[in-house]
Amino acid sequence: MIPIEYVGKKPWTRDNVAGSGKAWEGPGDVQEVCVNQARMLLKHPDQWALANPDDAALVDGPVMVAVTDPGTGEQTEVTQDSLAKPLEKMSKAELAAYAASIKLSLQPTLNKKQIIDAIELAEKGPDPLQAGVTP
Repeated sequence: MIPIEYVGKKPWTRDNVAGSGKAWEGPGDVQEVCVNQARMLLKHPDQWALANPDDAALVDGPVMVAVTDPGTGEQTEVTQDSLAKPLEKMSKAELAAYAASIKLSLQPTLNKKQIIDAIELAEKGPDPLQAGVTP
């Protein structure tokens, strides 16, 4: 756990960046968050800072997302930045991590094209009702 200090100007604040659920009771208050959450919070230096400068080496680096590779069943980690590239250029592990980030559960037997199709369908959402067509 990494201690993070709130350095903003509000009388209190809640973590609305990393999803830790933590709240700070004004400037100077310190709360502990995990390494990935600390990395996300520290991208906003006007709001949060490291309470212990010795932890700088721990939070240096990209935010990692843990995922189970649907093909092999092995636990792997991918960078969160790798989830910003086009779906067609992602590996199956990256696609699984992206699907999990949009709350989509996939069957491990799907091939890469089927995973991409499922993600695109989930992002598109349900078809709107058309006038004159009954569901």
